[in-house]
Amino acid sequence: MKINKLWGSRFHREPPRRIIEFLSGRDVEGISPSDQHLVQYDIWGSEAHAIMLCKQGIISEDDLKVILRGLREVEGRFLRGEFVLDASKEDVHSNVEGFLIERHGVESAGKLHTARSRNDQVTLDMRLYMRQGVFDFVQELDGLVWAFLEKAQENLDAVMPGFTHHQHAMVTTFAHVLLSFAGPLERDIWRFIHWYRLFNKNPLGGVAGYGSTFALDRELTSRLLAFDTCHENSLDPITNRWEPELEFAHAIVMTMNHLSTVAQSFILMSTAEFDMVRLDDTHCSGSSLMPQKRNPGALEVIKAKASIAHGILMGLLSLGKSSFIGYNRDSQWTKYMIMDMVQECKPALAVMREMIELLQVNREVMLRQCRTGFIGATALLEGLVQRFKIPFRKAKTLMEKAVKYSEDKGADMVILGGFRKALKEMNLDLEMSEEELLKGQDPVRIVSRKTLKGGPSAEAVKAQIDGMRERLKGSRRWTEEGLRRIKDAKKEIQRIEESLGISGES
Repeated sequence: MKINKLWGSRFHREPPRRIIEFLSGRDVEGISPSDQHLVQYDIWGSEAHAIMLCKQGIISEDDLKVILRGLREVEGRFLRGEFVLDASKEDVHSNVEGFLIERHGVESAGKLHTARSRNDQVTLDMRLYMRQGVFDFVQELDGLVWAFLEKAQENLDAVMPGFTHHQHAMVTTFAHVLLSFAGPLERDIWRFIHWYRLFNKNPLGGVAGYGSTFALDRELTSRLLAFDTCHENSLDPITNRWEPELEFAHAIVMTMNHLSTVAQSFILMSTAEFDMVRLDDTHCSGSSLMPQKRNPGALEVIKAKASIAHGILMGLLSLGKSSFIGYNRDSQWTKYMIMDMVQECKPALAVMREMIELLQVNREVMLRQCRTGFIGATALLEGLVQRFKIPFRKAKTLMEKAVKYSEDKGADMVILGGFRKALKEMNLDLEMSEEELLKGQDPVRIVSRKTLKGGPSAEAVKAQIDGMRERLKGSRRWTEEGLRRIKDAKKEIQRIEESLGISGES
């Protein structure tokens, strides 16, 4: 008997490998070195820098050919999984440059680092890494928000209790609740886009922060790297190396907080006590002891990852609070913090999207729970004010008494006996039949009357869905344009390489 995990036979469908890995975290698998994630960006930055040096007459065309051929070779090895970082060479920059010099000699390859420092080099690599992360998060969020919209469309008429203080409050619909989750996630999309607008600037050419006596063309490298422009001040991105990381981390933390709220809500709603929704087997885990257990493991992991993100955010905030001008070695740790956050948090978006897509909704249970806990009392109160034109405060006092006296009779909604006793105590003469009382507390009727903008009626929710879908078109256009610019920048470098006769030499 071969055992890979200590649970699963109770399930109809076992979680796929990627969900098992999501649940297991780092228990049995480690993470790759941070600089392994920067190899592709270090190559791209080096290509742009070398081309610029040649255009400015700082290195020769022959030197450029040697460097670009060498970088193509590094890229090919990296894509094949053959370029493994050598710890004795300290970092990715030393590994790439060391490889070029060892393979192609110092006379040409040794010129790549002209007018460049590891300060602006790593700042550039991290800027490119985070920019790609922005596009990744925006696309994942787009898919998640769309999943919420689709599920809401399917459940426009799924009436359910709304809660305050974890208790029944007022009637709503499941679609209305889903859109309350989608709205914050849509805002998260624009937070990431805001990062791009703040930080899509090229730090390359700042050297160690204080510029260079070489006549560098920073606008050229900006174009070749798909930046909007270069940093106005060369020292700024070196001294404040923590700031783009912090802003990026803040956008991630806000996203994870929103995911954690969704997770906690569905954890409760899927319990036997609530029984409003059922999570698919693929997002649950079992017990090594209790054979009946079907735990909301993936949702609990999302909550944990949100907490981890909080800690990293505070670490970045603390690290950046007291930097002296120029490079300080402690800023190196911003790289580890942000990469840990990305690796921990980004997979949660796809997991949540799949969870929403496969979620089963128990409509009958939701509707049944809308007929308990005096949940229709507020709508009945509003009906009294509208029908009899009495002051709201007086009507509320009346309904409070009616609830109390109905509860004394063992009811969980306002009944005629309790209502009449409250009327008599307040010396009011309001004629309402038992049928009218029941009708005023009917959950389906209550929801249908909540047609105000942003409300839970089918009509109002449809308008919310349509509005959000239209806004998503805008963020999608932004994503397409940004990715197109990156593609065009890389094509320009490729055309330059082809003109030098070094195409396809990875």
